[in-house]
Amino acid sequence: MKVLFQSDDYGFTKGITLGILDAIENGVLTCTGLFVNMGESSEFAAQKIKDYPDTCFGIDFNIVSGHCVADPSLIPNLVDDNGMFIRSTVKYKDPRFTKDGGNEELWPYDEVMIEIKAQLEKYRELVGKDPEYLHGHSISRVAKGYVKAISDLAKESGIPYSQEIREANGVYSFIGGYNVKPFTIEAQVETSTLEYCKEHLDELVGHEICAFTGHAGYIDSDIFKWSTYSIIRCKDKEFFTSDFVKEWLKKNNAELISYRDLKK
Repeated sequence: MKVLFQSDDYGFTKGITLGILDAIENGVLTCTGLFVNMGESSEFAAQKIKDYPDTCFGIDFNIVSGHCVADPSLIPNLVDDNGMFIRSTVKYKDPRFTKDGGNEELWPYDEVMIEIKAQLEKYRELVGKDPEYLHGHSISRVAKGYVKAISDLAKESGIPYSQEIREANGVYSFIGGYNVKPFTIEAQVETSTLEYCKEHLDELVGHEICAFTGHAGYIDSDIFKWSTYSIIRCKDKEFFTSDFVKEWLKKNNAELISYRDLKK
């Protein structure tokens, strides 16, 4: 059995970045994707990438938090008058929003493509090379135009899309039932990622290639400005660095892999 452990939102805040790096150094994380639009936090995170050559770094396309990278006049449906992305929680309350994965009016394909191309160029500027994979953030299940834009950019750039890498390799993706939205602060405080995984991680056994995606991080004040997904991040980090997951890997003779291995 081969297992890919991924933590999203690298560079979201300095605390999130440091928590992810701890989970790389002292845990099982093999993949993480950089947010390039978070100013100094993104710059700090990008500077650290060179120190972790064994880790697979991609880009997480963030179009729901922080300031846009593209010219805001070109993406009016994605940003407010100050060039800040309109939060997904706001758009979920829009009468045009549906849960069926459409929502082209809220996240139009053409505007999404302009922004994610700008973010890819920003990654290259910050890191000095291409990301190893492209990855969606937050709205992949409810915005078809967003997913199509990432898929099309993957074909255009030659950088694989994480979702398509998994599909091509028959990866079994473990979906945590502990973090169902809306995920209130109170619910996050009461939730233990580690305890959930102690009960459910054996669901991966019997699958040749598996993946578990979480959101590790240390909690700082900035995260509460940008995301409703906050307290649970330190719970995810606890799991990624736990003795339990390390012993579980040994017990099941499981090999840690990344998207690098799946691209070969």
